Amino acid sequence: MRALKAYVSAYHNEVTGSRFLLVLERPDEKVYRILIDYGYFQEPKYRYLNYVDDLNPENIDAIVVTHNHIDHTGLLPKAVRQGYKKNIYMTEITEELIGNFLYDSAEQQEENAHDMRDRYPDEAHKFNPLYYKEDVEKTLKQCVGIAYRKTIEILPGVKLTFWENAHILGASMILLQCSYLNMRPLNFLFTGDFKFDNSFTRVPMFPKWFRDMELIMFSESTYGTTKRDEIKKCFRNNILEAFERKQDILIGAFAQGRMQEILYDFKVLQDEGLIPPEYQICVDGPLGISTNEKYRDILDWYNPSRKDFMPKGIRYMDHKSREYIFNDGVPKIVITTSGMLNNGPARVYVPMFLERDNTLIHLVGYAAEETLARKLLDTKRDEAVKIGAKTYKKKSVIKTTREKTSHATEEELIELINMFNNIKFLGINHGNTDVKDEFYDDVMTQCPNVHQAGILDREHMFSFYRVGLKSDYDTRVIVKARSAGLINNSKLVFGKEASAQEIFEKHQVARAQKDKRKLRSQKNGKKDKQKKSKRREKRTGRCCSKRKR
Repeated sequence: MRALKAYVSAYHNEVTGSRFLLVLERPDEKVYRILIDYGYFQEPKYRYLNYVDDLNPENIDAIVVTHNHIDHTGLLPKAVRQGYKKNIYMTEITEELIGNFLYDSAEQQEENAHDMRDRYPDEAHKFNPLYYKEDVEKTLKQCVGIAYRKTIEILPGVKLTFWENAHILGASMILLQCSYLNMRPLNFLFTGDFKFDNSFTRVPMFPKWFRDMELIMFSESTYGTTKRDEIKKCFRNNILEAFERKQDILIGAFAQGRMQEILYDFKVLQDEGLIPPEYQICVDGPLGISTNEKYRDILDWYNPSRKDFMPKGIRYMDHKSREYIFNDGVPKIVITTSGMLNNGPARVYVPMFLERDNTLIHLVGYAAEETLARKLLDTKRDEAVKIGAKTYKKKSVIKTTREKTSHATEEELIELINMFNNIKFLGINHGNTDVKDEFYDDVMTQCPNVHQAGILDREHMFSFYRVGLKSDYDTRVIVKARSAGLINNSKLVFGKEASAQEIFEKHQVARAQKDKRKLRSQKNGKKDKQKKSKRREKRTGRCCSKRKR
């Protein structure tokens, strides 16, 4: 019998380098390949994957982007440089914002390649800039901005709709409805990085027809084990306490999303009369400053009530004024890029603040391993901190908060999933390995409308088959787990990828070992261990079904 088939694979194991490939095979033998995001790997152990050519952009029929963060967009110019010539779809807000970020990324390519040559000296000749400014120019010409909730046909029988998402301004969930003649469709929903609200927008209720739709859904799980009550709200109090102590304040902020939300927080404090009049608010980072202006223009039509989100009396800094920041004796609030303090003007400000007693360096985002932000958190007061070739004594107070996260907590992700009443399959992705495993367990116990679930990574992909017609009662979607055959290790490997057969054989050996352990457990009467073994098998890429409750 003719079937509508689809295959979905993920090219990222954890939380950066986001990229899904959806391959649609129609009964008439037409094949379409759709890329959802093409992000830059930022974790040190995966960064080499940016330089691995594990797909052919010339064979891609469409690219769709969830939001404007480099770990979701940073390799788009690489695809264009390698021959992708078709449209790149995104929300109209993301289209407004993406250009400056890709140009900034292009400027960092030589530095990134140099870092990789240092990490892998034996393979140094293989690391060169991935793209240049002229590639970004071509990329921007291929970008197509679409309004939220507007449905367009991007390929024959493939309809695209962007749904609201408050991860950052312009972020979206992506719905792809894939149909063929009178067959029942396959509907794919990609959450992207998701949150229900931020300082500038809130996700409105989705219409009933969307919530009732049969869906194959792929959810992020970044904070999939973090409870809402585990996130302590302390930023406001920390700032007020710093005012009382007359501390100079340095805040590292991501250029889009975090900087604008922090500025709005200070506007609220200013409107409430809580910022002492002697304090001066300084903003630095060309990318952040230009994004602030873009936000004002966008909010003018998207949400006018938040257009004036910036406090009054801001002083804009540049490379000439930074080094004289303390000369006038006026206490300062400096908000600058980058969020993890590794790049941008933060590299100038941190040494200046670090050795001064009466200063506060406040982090408002995730501090990844090998970043300056992580180094500051891990260093005790009065200990030495090495920044570049110099060493500094840490005297500044370092504080951090998770309350500014742009990701949904465990409860919020479960709430999102439970909004939809007929999820044929839920693919869990975009999270650390242990987080994905634990979130999988939560989904299987707390989401009654999820019929099947599985975890996607570079080893495990899923295929979907549909044979039913719209007129009959066969509503099944047949789901199978498959070996993806992608490189999946932290050693540098070029040229040769493990074949699907090699991975299959490896899994067969692992499965045989598990069966032996299970048999031994049965013989010893340890039924609880047997159940855990089954659950573990389900998580490692094998599709799990559950009876309808």
